[in-house]
Amino acid sequence: MAGKTLSLEGLRGLASLTVILSHCFFTFFPYLQLGELAQRKGAWESLLFNSPLRVIYNGTFSVSVFFVMSGYVLTRKFFKDGDIVSLQEASVKRYVRLMPPVLVSILLCYGMMKLDLFPVARSDLREGFLGNVYLFQPSFLEAWWDGLYRSLLLGNASYNYILWTIRTEFLGSLMLFAFLALFGRFRGSGWMAVVASLALLCINSTDGIFYALFLAGAYLHRWKDLRVRPVGLALALLVGLYLGGYHWYSGPYLWMVKVAHTLDAAGLKLEWPLLYPSLGAVPLVWAILSDNPVSRLLSSRPLVWLGDKSFSMYLLHSVLLSSVGVYVYLYLPASIAYQGRAALATLAVFVTTFGASTLFARFVDAPTVRLSARLGKALRERQATPHPSEPAVIEHAPARSA
Repeated sequence: MAGKTLSLEGLRGLASLTVILSHCFFTFFPYLQLGELAQRKGAWESLLFNSPLRVIYNGTFSVSVFFVMSGYVLTRKFFKDGDIVSLQEASVKRYVRLMPPVLVSILLCYGMMKLDLFPVARSDLREGFLGNVYLFQPSFLEAWWDGLYRSLLLGNASYNYILWTIRTEFLGSLMLFAFLALFGRFRGSGWMAVVASLALLCINSTDGIFYALFLAGAYLHRWKDLRVRPVGLALALLVGLYLGGYHWYSGPYLWMVKVAHTLDAAGLKLEWPLLYPSLGAVPLVWAILSDNPVSRLLSSRPLVWLGDKSFSMYLLHSVLLSSVGVYVYLYLPASIAYQGRAALATLAVFVTTFGASTLFARFVDAPTVRLSARLGKALRERQATPHPSEPAVIEHAPARSA
């Protein structure tokens, strides 16, 4: 954990849990995600769905939080000393940092497909969230190329449906490094970042929102510390969490839907279901960067442990939900009611994800981190070594006076 902001690690861990819960609910309790009454399994779902507590399973919000945190963490060294070399180093390391774990997760999915370990088609869940995944004939070459570059560059997610976000993570990082290298040391570069964010929204109202979050996260380095502003801290937390629970059918947010419709009618057409939670991610991350009771809670050992395993959990939980989760749901006794089987299947997904992620983090993710660190070190050493064609600098002693 050396050099890391522990509160961000803890928040990353909680956000990972939210993503897992989001997909489990989408599979077994689709009303909680879609808001369609015909899909409701119990009265408790309406209570949860129609409250700001929806933030605890809103995967869209968690994805936005990840992007804001990436923007902040990846540019820490640049905003500390204005070092352009740190951006070059981070750019070179980014592919090496992300690709190997992605490739391993895709090959794992491929192997499980070949062994017919995804039983969704044999269950009554085939009409839902998982109904369209892993139904094609797997190809090792296709899986290999997806893992090697197509997921990162093109967003291919056939073998692991969670990977639709990895393209944004990779390209958003490179876009951020390029922006800071070009404009980051200019006075007023923050306003340039605002203009760039608006341009991104105009070019692509979906991806543009996510790419703008990288810029927002980076410039949190220049926002005021909320440590001595308890009112501002509380507002940032409350606004962030409230917006994070947004859904267009949820009672507490219907007024925001009206605002969106009004703005749409005025010509400002944006992806409001993405924009509202994304706007909440920025003040939430801002709030936990200062030393306060919330950031100290997020810095606790269990949450930091989760944060350390978050990338592994992100890559593996979808595979385990589609296999272990569905198997548990299928083979539990029919005497157990639907909600009981769904709850136990969800619990099985969490338990196996924790276990598998611990191994994955140790044997796949951690070596990748070390490899990218060595690559960065080699780049720094190469830049620090004078090129043979450069003339040596000879220092002459001052002439003695007569």
